[in-house]
Amino acid sequence: MSEAAKLAYIAAAPGADPDRVCMVAAGRTLTRRQVRNEVARCRAELLERGVAPDDRVLALLDHGPDAVFFLAAASALGLHLLMPYGLQAAALPEWLSIADSARPDVIVHAKRDRTGVDALRGRGGRVVELPFPAADAPDRELPIDRPEPVEHFLVLFTSGTTGTPKAISIGEAHVCGRMAAVTRTMRYRPDARIFMTGLMNNTTGVINSFGALLHDATVVFPQTPDPARWPAQVAAERATHLALRPVALKRFVAAVDAERPDLSCLRVVSYGGAAVPRAVLDQGRALIGGDWIQGYGLTETYGPFCFLDEAGHAEQRHVKHVYCIGRPDDTLAVRIEPVAEHPDGVGEILVRGPLVMEGYVNVADGTIESPGEWLRTGDLAEWSPDGDLVLKGRMSGVLLSENGHRIYPEEVEAVLAGAPGVDDVVLVGLPGSGTPHERPVACVCGPIGERSPEDVRTIVAGELKRGLAPEKWPDLAYATARPFAKSANGKIMRGEVAAAIDPAGLVELGGDGRG
Repeated sequence: MSEAAKLAYIAAAPGADPDRVCMVAAGRTLTRRQVRNEVARCRAELLERGVAPDDRVLALLDHGPDAVFFLAAASALGLHLLMPYGLQAAALPEWLSIADSARPDVIVHAKRDRTGVDALRGRGGRVVELPFPAADAPDRELPIDRPEPVEHFLVLFTSGTTGTPKAISIGEAHVCGRMAAVTRTMRYRPDARIFMTGLMNNTTGVINSFGALLHDATVVFPQTPDPARWPAQVAAERATHLALRPVALKRFVAAVDAERPDLSCLRVVSYGGAAVPRAVLDQGRALIGGDWIQGYGLTETYGPFCFLDEAGHAEQRHVKHVYCIGRPDDTLAVRIEPVAEHPDGVGEILVRGPLVMEGYVNVADGTIESPGEWLRTGDLAEWSPDGDLVLKGRMSGVLLSENGHRIYPEEVEAVLAGAPGVDDVVLVGLPGSGTPHERPVACVCGPIGERSPEDVRTIVAGELKRGLAPEKWPDLAYATARPFAKSANGKIMRGEVAAAIDPAGLVELGGDGRG
């Protein structure tokens, strides 16, 4: 068994220089020895408070070093963690829902904000509050109670665009394998300084932090969650690696443009998630040197497995093919399975390999439904002539236009993401008149919502004309100044957006022949 297959071994790092600084947070630096000591203390505190090896634990964590210590201690104890996936802030209703449905042995509340502790206890849950040490832990070894990678290590509760949660089981070996693969692609090495932008209940946070420890690099935690204030800290800390979601990238690039800090230190800027407006990407590449890498992945794969590298950006393959997501790495086999009634070459992405989830969890009885030989992702795509995957959208989200053409949400959303005055864009369906199909509507929010209907039509049609053939256009556009409803993990709620549409504000975009 490779020691790199357990978070506890990665944190303990028996072969690393114990006095090498590996973390920077809140003005404090921590050496490898100090990290090991903090993990050992966290393990001891859990045991003292009645947490036992192999317990099922609902973990509510802040996004800092203490979460790293807890996850490594959980690995040492062989705990099975239940975690709300990707939540930026406290979300008590979701915590209570998980506690009620999954009935964990223990709830570990390791957040500075004590919101929700009484409510969790009031539901009959056994809550353990972890203190936050003000001083260094005493020098000690880290016992590893469960030396093998933990099966069912993480059960991640996600809420997607419909708001319907899924419970996904991920083994510890999978977590560590994906982390190792992604950080190799991002070229982590001992002299790297990783700016830790991800959340610790998200794949990015674990990959960034434990990936830095795996490669004996240094992880730097932001002083603030505001991306507009990160450029100054990136420059001051001489960070070499930065990973950003599209919304954060937009704010980060705007701040760089305004402040012009020295970011010559950056070697790799990676981004993923939704499509990034081309104007933002072009501006970012002009302002910030280094290699740019786009990653595509799923919660079910615990992070990205498909990458558009710097060469792909330089060749502008992302411009040639709308929503080009690059080429798969060597961790998974990927194929496109044709889907009836879709154009030739367009099909569902299927993946298989060791770095795929254990399965979906039936929370009521604890059983896990295996994905089978191939995991059906639900994403539609096609291969480009350059060998890249080109994403079309979710199978469940594809709509028919009034003229019978299939409209793919991600294509439309990628094209309109850079439209003037657009903060967010989402394609939804509205019931059509005299047809069983829904009519596709491109919904945009932001300053564009203050414009006249004719201006909205001109702006939306102009962007679509530059990026898509007319048969790929939605039938209608709708603009609002109000932000879209989003789930707790930041995804736009398509159903709520559709329900909030005022029919009087719908703008016809016309048929296939419009020039």
